[in-house]
Amino acid sequence: FFVDQTTALYMLVGVARVSLLVGRKVLGSLVVETRLSHSTDRTLSAVMACANGKAPKTAYERLSPLIKPSHYKLQLTPCLKTFALTGKVEIELDIQKETPEIKLHSDGLLIKKVDIKTAAQNFSDVRSELGKEMITLTPTAPLAAGKATLSIEFSGELRQHMKGFYRSVYKGEDGQEKILASTQFESTFARLAFPCFDEPALKAKFDVELVVDKTLTALSNMNVLSETPTGDSLKTVQFATTPIMSTYLLAFAVGELEYIEATTKQGTIVRVYTVPGKKAQGQFSLDISKRALEWYGEWFAIPYALPKCDLIAVPDFHMGAMENWGLVTFREVALLFDPVKTSNRQKGYIALVVAHELAHLWFGDLVTMYWWTDLWLKEGFASFMEYLFVGHNYEEYKIWLRFARDEITSGMNLDALRNSHPIEVQIDNPNELDEIYDSITYSKSNCVNRMLCEYLGEDTFQKGLRIYLARHSYGNASTVDLWNAHSEASGQDIAKMMSGWTQQMGFPLITVKEVKREGGSRVLSLHQTRFIVDGSKDEKNSKWMVPITTLIGPSAKRGEKTILAEEEGTITVAVEGDDYIKLNANTGGFYRVAYDGPLFDSLVKAFHTLPPLDRFGFASDCFALMVAGRYSAAQFLSLVNTCSTETEYAVWGALDDGLHDLATVLAHSDAALKKRFDAFVVKALVPVLEKIGWEAASNDDSQRGQLRSQVISRLARSGHQETIQAGLSLFSSKKADLNSDVRGAIFGIAARNGTDEHFSQLKNIYETCGFSEVERNSMMAMAQTHDATRRETFFTYAFKENKVRSQDLAFMVAAGCTTREGQEYCWDYFKKEQPLMLSKLGGTQDSLYQKVLKFTAEGFCSEAKAKEVESFFCSCSSLTPEAVSALDRPLKQVTETIRVNERLLSANAKSMDKFLSAKGF
Repeated sequence: FFVDQTTALYMLVGVARVSLLVGRKVLGSLVVETRLSHSTDRTLSAVMACANGKAPKTAYERLSPLIKPSHYKLQLTPCLKTFALTGKVEIELDIQKETPEIKLHSDGLLIKKVDIKTAAQNFSDVRSELGKEMITLTPTAPLAAGKATLSIEFSGELRQHMKGFYRSVYKGEDGQEKILASTQFESTFARLAFPCFDEPALKAKFDVELVVDKTLTALSNMNVLSETPTGDSLKTVQFATTPIMSTYLLAFAVGELEYIEATTKQGTIVRVYTVPGKKAQGQFSLDISKRALEWYGEWFAIPYALPKCDLIAVPDFHMGAMENWGLVTFREVALLFDPVKTSNRQKGYIALVVAHELAHLWFGDLVTMYWWTDLWLKEGFASFMEYLFVGHNYEEYKIWLRFARDEITSGMNLDALRNSHPIEVQIDNPNELDEIYDSITYSKSNCVNRMLCEYLGEDTFQKGLRIYLARHSYGNASTVDLWNAHSEASGQDIAKMMSGWTQQMGFPLITVKEVKREGGSRVLSLHQTRFIVDGSKDEKNSKWMVPITTLIGPSAKRGEKTILAEEEGTITVAVEGDDYIKLNANTGGFYRVAYDGPLFDSLVKAFHTLPPLDRFGFASDCFALMVAGRYSAAQFLSLVNTCSTETEYAVWGALDDGLHDLATVLAHSDAALKKRFDAFVVKALVPVLEKIGWEAASNDDSQRGQLRSQVISRLARSGHQETIQAGLSLFSSKKADLNSDVRGAIFGIAARNGTDEHFSQLKNIYETCGFSEVERNSMMAMAQTHDATRRETFFTYAFKENKVRSQDLAFMVAAGCTTREGQEYCWDYFKKEQPLMLSKLGGTQDSLYQKVLKFTAEGFCSEAKAKEVESFFCSCSSLTPEAVSALDRPLKQVTETIRVNERLLSANAKSMDKFLSAKGF
């Protein structure tokens, strides 16, 4: 999977705030009692008890390890007119012990006929019993140990909700509605398309035949062996046998498709498929794909295993992309590129998504986790390798600054909550896995991999991964297998070092103080404790083996590496005179650093001489530590006040996270203080906009446009009339032809500050532009309108008139929640229209539903709202007890965030008031 990180989502609105994927930046307080989190847990426990008391949770049943599939022969006949699906599957089995029955997965399929053949007997009279997502097949006599062949004829339908073998709707070049059938089988949805042993460790080979309309293109994981006419209107497409692989990686696509292609140095045919009229937009991704397959094959010392690799853009797609072996599926916005319409941020995003999915061809496809508990083994490594690939091959993207802005921030924001979860999280029921496709599994895992790579050095890190992949190719692995490979490569006990990072929640805060000076050295005392955003104490006294690195100024020299393994320790740093000392050089470690007064002041003084990644890290820590009560609001705002000459997007992104969150809380409570705060923000940012200008320059790097968009949006949201009027003027003159980097920000200004005519023009752009990124920009802008009538009309248009795809509704709601009145409206709409939410978003177990829940509720700032959320989910008649139970962790995260938000203003109001008064505001 590639999941849209919410950093990217908010940048589309023109806001730098980093919020949830299924976790977001939370606001904290300076003084928070430990009982805060305990009361939260007690209240949520009551909600869960309310649900579970009505319907006890049933245990998820795993398949027997004594019956293993080895080969599937699968034929499917999908009809794109009636959406009917018929099929037959023949599965070769290894039965390791005599058994009276066979259990396998099937969900929503009609089983028509079952045969079982063994060496000794044929069973045609097999009783089939349908259970929850499973069928039990009972022959007339027990099946002996040995080989058996299971044959099943079945029927079903092309599904909705972007799961299983499903239908996607789009408008063709002639304006008529068209259907494309595609698949999404991760994590447990292959069973929606055909009866199978749908667990990742039960690997097998697959022979696939698709019987389709003779005018359509049919694709699967492997290359086509033959196409044979079948009757007057159909054809049978036979594909080559796959390597041994998990069911969740099988894939099909059927529809009107066109493609462009290239061939790698190793002879692999690479194609990008699109619906008609869009294939030219696949050229950028085709170039990236060809290079990635070549580079990964060399870097891993294992060539890509299949003869072809297809990438296909699907109009309706649940996640960002999916790594089906040989047939990789994408949202259109994650694959298609237009040199004029695609923003620089989106261009980088496309490169990362493609690189992520193709890294999965090794991490996930070639070597697969045994069970979903080790999901991070594929997602964390694909997430890290995407950056490593782009960093090595496309330096102009400044990708490690993007890494800091997106991945470090996102991972730390969720993991700072008490209701986070470990990277290695026990998964009993994979149907509840959607909530784990979050910033821990992706971003934190990514950051932990980077930290280990920086500690070991890339060559040693590479050697460990080569050992791991070679040893477990075409098989399954667990986390300990990875640590063993790295230990072998490095000669160190990597399991001992890294287990704390993957098996426990949270990450460390390193508190550093200078204790003495000895000649040309300084002795620093270090203390580690878990960083919790509400400032409370970690009762478990968690400890990590923390790689400590130092940066020494003014030349930004790197000090020696060391490991802090205990709660306290000291390091000696060689310095000259009053050189600054910054811990966590290059922001390479997944931890925050709090400095004593003199060390903090020296870093503020030297801030603009620090390398960009270190400026980002210091700024990000500064706000987070203010939230947790370690620093004052004056310290954070003083840093902002010094940054009017700062022009690095990632650095301003870290600062703008704080400005946005402070502004949000002030808007909910103290209008007078917010007005003064806005004036301070305007004074800080106007010089930045004057320096970088409104128009793109020929020498702009890939991130300058993102900074321009961010600054314009923040000034407009802070009430700067010159920016608002300039934005409205730009929109009126250029509309959809705006520079792609600032388009989202300008659209937002038009929606929030414009007239009915501006809103009508945005709607027209949405309906006629025909390009996914522009559609998303206009849709998200319209959701931000301050006008209640327009907002109500637009939500009806989106949800009830089905004018916004289900995959994009979370983006729309997120945009709507960026204003105070929008937040209130979205939450009320979510409650009032709960049956519609369940229908459109796939139910409470679905990540789309969980994201919309979090967006609608997490921005509130009062205990009353936290209790309202809890009460709603305990009493809502539209939700079954089982549905509420699936929201256990997401609801705890939401209400914890609301309660932390409430304390931000009360804890910092006096400090902010004093600082602003001193600055003349």
